[in-house]
Amino acid sequence: MSTYAVINIKIDPAIKSRAARVAEKLGVSINAVLSNELRRFAAEESVTFDVPSVPNATTQRTLTRSRAHIKKGDYYHFQNNKKSVDFLRTELQ
Repeated sequence: MSTYAVINIKIDPAIKSRAARVAEKLGVSINAVLSNELRRFAAEESVTFDVPSVPNATTQRTLTRSRAHIKKGDYYHFQNNKKSVDFLRTELQ
């Protein structure tokens, strides 16, 4: 007799495919990922259904450019909110 229980789940084929690619990339099996999540669920007695925000391609390009500007020191820094608002008013005129 097996010491493991079998669970069948229904999942969107696209999600299964993406998850399989990520699992392979990380060198783990889908079974290991799901087993880990079930252990966590049982231990914490809670579940989270949100999906972490991942920037789309446009946002990622913008973030990359912004980080490059920050690294070069090419940005404005203000001592307080009033000075930042005054700056924006001047820029918008």
